[in-house]
Amino acid sequence: MGERLRVASFNVRTSHGQDGRNRWWWRRPACAAAIRGFEADVVGLQEVRPRQLAYLRRALTGYAFVGRGRDGDGGGEHASVLVGAGWTVESHETRWLSERPDVPGSIGWDAGLTRIATLVRLRRGTARLGVANTHFDSRGRRAREHSAGLLAEWLRAEPDRPWVVLGDLNAQPESVPLRTLIAAGFADPLPADAGGTEHAFTGATDRTRIDYVLAGPGVTVTAAWIDHPRPGGRLPSDHWPVLADLELG
Repeated sequence: MGERLRVASFNVRTSHGQDGRNRWWWRRPACAAAIRGFEADVVGLQEVRPRQLAYLRRALTGYAFVGRGRDGDGGGEHASVLVGAGWTVESHETRWLSERPDVPGSIGWDAGLTRIATLVRLRRGTARLGVANTHFDSRGRRAREHSAGLLAEWLRAEPDRPWVVLGDLNAQPESVPLRTLIAAGFADPLPADAGGTEHAFTGATDRTRIDYVLAGPGVTVTAAWIDHPRPGGRLPSDHWPVLADLELG
């Protein structure tokens, strides 16, 4: 039997949103409680602004936080990877989803904003795992398609370990970006009728699915689901998280 673990992907919604009663200040305890409730070994977060990151670091002391901000100075939104106890971070880096992926703050193709991927290499005992956490652009179709191609290329170049992709891809299951990643060997374990992940603070479960856990070669998914947490009766974000139980090897 291989190494078992649980992973999660969760867009926590930026603290810069004009969200009324759902703004970050009011929902931040619910967001932290939701993440704690995942009981996940690895969590990929998207849209994390620095002050959100500071709060979550204080609230989730059982995790190491990995990743840098997307702006040229290291600020701005993070695609943070939270690593639980027992796992060792061997290495990590942030890459920009652009024609110049090593240039901090670079914007790619027709994207409306700077976008990044956080790549993390983990080890527990003899088990090794790679985690790529990302947030594709919401405006640029070409940017999403090229971002998927870049991600597939990067992970294909590191066959020394199995990889999982976590992220808000701003793309539906039958879209070109998803087909690109599936052609590269990554499986989407959720069925077509799994429901939606973005809900715009309505709590709806039947809207668009744009958030994913994708399992690469060498990773077996034993269970996968969209979670619908409401700690204290409050919505923790405008997205529902995606979780999966995995077995390596």
